[in-house]
Amino acid sequence: EPDHTAYADERDASLATLSDYRGQNANMHTVEALIAAYEATGDRMFLDRAQRVAQQFCQVLADRANGQIWEHYTDSWDIDWNYNIDKPDDLFKPWGFQPGHQIEWAKLLLQLDAIAPKDWYLPVAQRLYDTAIDKGWDSQYGGLVYGYAPDGSFADANKYFWVQAEAIAASWRLFTKTGDVRYRQDYNRLWDWSWWYLVDHQHGAWYRIVSREGAWLEPYKSPAGKVDYHTMGACWDVLQVMKQQR
Repeated sequence: EPDHTAYADERDASLATLSDYRGQNANMHTVEALIAAYEATGDRMFLDRAQRVAQQFCQVLADRANGQIWEHYTDSWDIDWNYNIDKPDDLFKPWGFQPGHQIEWAKLLLQLDAIAPKDWYLPVAQRLYDTAIDKGWDSQYGGLVYGYAPDGSFADANKYFWVQAEAIAASWRLFTKTGDVRYRQDYNRLWDWSWWYLVDHQHGAWYRIVSREGAWLEPYKSPAGKVDYHTMGACWDVLQVMKQQR
């Protein structure tokens, strides 16, 4: 949808009917794909598109939500504050601000900055990351919660593996970029908490979800549609940054 500098979410199987729903999640992963396409091909079109969509969500639309990125929009790209308001634990379209998604956007901005720097990337990445950590970190039990409401209260206090993994990658990139020790401290505490509560030390991989207190809620790892994409991707991203520092 070029008039909105964003991608619509879905069409039906015939491709004839476009859903009324619009969301940030599809666009975030599209930016991720566009970056990968640019790195693989060198085609500037992919990079330009990634930059434009990232700016639309991280600056233009975020300005309508107090500098944060809301999940859901109408087909005219107005914020839909009530979409799934009774489903803060929805797997793909949860209500509330999602710390993991804001942090993932921060990581993508830092990846774009490493490819073709722009003045706004770092401060906006810091704002998104810092806000997500400030509002999403559970000071009582540790770990980042799944979602929080506009008033700052936890909307879903369970802890998901992918949220911690994305924060590990983003915190390391921010530490490397800024030298600010608080990002290194975040990196360490995220790993410590995840190592203790999410990593299966007998069979490997990470459990998908634990309660706010850190109790396992289910025995599943690498669920369909997720596999180890977030955890392996975070480790790979950190290793790539370390490699570039040598």
